[in-house]
Amino acid sequence: MSMLSFDDEINGSEVDFKVKKSSISRKLAREREREKSKKIKSDQENERDLEHFQIIDDLDGVEVEDNEEEMETTPAAPSPPHPSAQPFPPTTSIPDAYAIHKARKKREEARKQREYIPVNRDIIYKKTSSRLVREDDDSDEERIEMKVNTEEDNLDEIHLDEGQQDEALTRWEEEQIKKGSSFKTGVDVSVGGPLDDAVVEMVASGGSNLPDAKDYIPAETMLVTPLDVMLREMESEVASLEELVRSNEKDLESTLNAMELCDSNIIKYEEKSKELSLSFKFYQETKCFINDYSKLMGLKIELISELENDIYKLFENKVTKVTSKRRGLQSKLASQLGITSNEQKSVTVDIPSKLPESDDEVDEDFVSQYNTIVDKSETIMSDVRQEYSEVSHVKAVFEKWKQTESESYRNAFIIECLPKVFEPIIRLEMVGWNPLQSKCPSFEDYGWLSTLMTYGMTADDDNPDLTLIPMVVSKVVIPKISRLIRSCWDPISVQQTRRLVRVVSLIKADYPVSASSGKRCKEMDGLVGEIQHQIEQVIIHEAFLPLTADRSYNPDSKIERFLSLQYLKCVKILQNILLWDRVLDDELVFKLAIDSLLNRHLISHLQTSTHHLEAMDKVDMIIKVLPPFWFEDSNSLLPQLLPFANYLASLSASISRKLIQCTTDTDRKSHKLALQKVKSMLLRINARSILTNLTKNNT
Repeated sequence: MSMLSFDDEINGSEVDFKVKKSSISRKLAREREREKSKKIKSDQENERDLEHFQIIDDLDGVEVEDNEEEMETTPAAPSPPHPSAQPFPPTTSIPDAYAIHKARKKREEARKQREYIPVNRDIIYKKTSSRLVREDDDSDEERIEMKVNTEEDNLDEIHLDEGQQDEALTRWEEEQIKKGSSFKTGVDVSVGGPLDDAVVEMVASGGSNLPDAKDYIPAETMLVTPLDVMLREMESEVASLEELVRSNEKDLESTLNAMELCDSNIIKYEEKSKELSLSFKFYQETKCFINDYSKLMGLKIELISELENDIYKLFENKVTKVTSKRRGLQSKLASQLGITSNEQKSVTVDIPSKLPESDDEVDEDFVSQYNTIVDKSETIMSDVRQEYSEVSHVKAVFEKWKQTESESYRNAFIIECLPKVFEPIIRLEMVGWNPLQSKCPSFEDYGWLSTLMTYGMTADDDNPDLTLIPMVVSKVVIPKISRLIRSCWDPISVQQTRRLVRVVSLIKADYPVSASSGKRCKEMDGLVGEIQHQIEQVIIHEAFLPLTADRSYNPDSKIERFLSLQYLKCVKILQNILLWDRVLDDELVFKLAIDSLLNRHLISHLQTSTHHLEAMDKVDMIIKVLPPFWFEDSNSLLPQLLPFANYLASLSASISRKLIQCTTDTDRKSHKLALQKVKSMLLRINARSILTNLTKNNT
């Protein structure tokens, strides 16, 4: 570390400055010293090598004859010194001719073996294209050759080079021809020299860069391919080319076919694109229509339901008024007749000659309210365009769908959805329809049925659209009938029952939903359930026949008149139930008519009667309402009528006993006629076995 000090003249004090060298500076200084020492050492080695190079250069300048004798006798002239070489030191001796010859031999052997000529142990030089080592010297100093070329030498060199180039070019052409003819046979034509891309390039450039002719082998020494071998190879080549041509022709044919197919597909898809654009337009229009129609009917269906509820309540009030009056009269008569029979008091209630029915009353208030509801229904669609409010316009939309896009029409199950689509319009049109009323038109007389009758009509009888009308009837008409049965059907009214039986029979015969779909119709099952429920309610509440004790028969007494009125009511109920035969299931009809009413109520009442002639008249009423075809189809008695046949047998026995007790001819005659009538009744219901036993007992 060096110390620097400066005198401060102002303060008179002395300040020391210390300059500290960094580690990098020290490293750089050491590197410079190391390089300097290496350079000195290298210069020394170069001086030693230069002495050896000088010896070799001197040897190259000496001309030695091939004859060894001359080499031994003739003294070698010293070669001129190389410009870059330094003169030998005075202590070095000049080698003799033998040493020079030996050195040259050694150098030629090393060149043949393609090895390096070691000058010393440290430096080894590679063999290059030059003859002497000094020609490969990479020294920066250029050697100046002290040689003068005359014009004759230059011309000789030029003619020599042109001759060599022509000869090399000729040989190169022959070798190329030979190489092309023997390429397939695997003959090696490049034995004489390197015929590569560099040679081709030299020939293309005019042969100026061709190698010497001595580097090539003459064409006569190369292998020659036999003619038959060349012929076979050419035939094989031709066959392979023909096969390739055939393959290409097939490919060309398939390509042309594919192009024709592509052209046809282009034409087809262009036409199809037009169809698809039309289909897309149709689907968009249909979608918009269905969305608008659904939203509109979602609002209107609430108003339609309110009108239907109003008119159902109007019908229900009318029927309830009649049934309440009838049941109230029945309860009053029963209670007062019971008191009279026990306490012998007079009866103040008049017994009517016939039962009141719903059709007998005509209420002007009912008619006015009915007309008001019907008029109101006509204004619900007043703010709606015809294309949404009429069945014909809605029908046209879906018929167009079926005609233009039949596949999507089937896949969307439109036929299953159409009843729901037409339901609001049909319900609005049939708001005031009640088949239980007189002068009510059939549902077949409405316009919607005739419009939908031709929906999707084709010559094919198996067209699935033919099931549209039965499905609409089952989804719209049958539920309306079920609601009317629950609201305003009077099972005791013969006229209402006949009208109802007529419309239900029409639906089951002409619009068989179960037959078209192959499944049971739940709407029809619901209708049958409503009918059964109303009949059972009537049997429970109005089929009232009290069982009285033994009494003297007086047809003019009030109790007999009441019992006759109740019996007549039960017979009417039985008659109305039997009207459903062959419309409802036989099992259900037998259950309601025979088991629930005839055997339980009517026969029990007849068994308590003491006047046999009066009982005969009541039995005759039952026989008249029984369906004749029950006894025409078979010759045996129905099992359900066995209790009724047994009662007729017991009645016949009672009449026979009474006949014996008769004292007058008039009584005998009347009892004989009654006995014959009972036997004819047994014969009519096919109770032949009972009649035979009865005849045996009488004899």
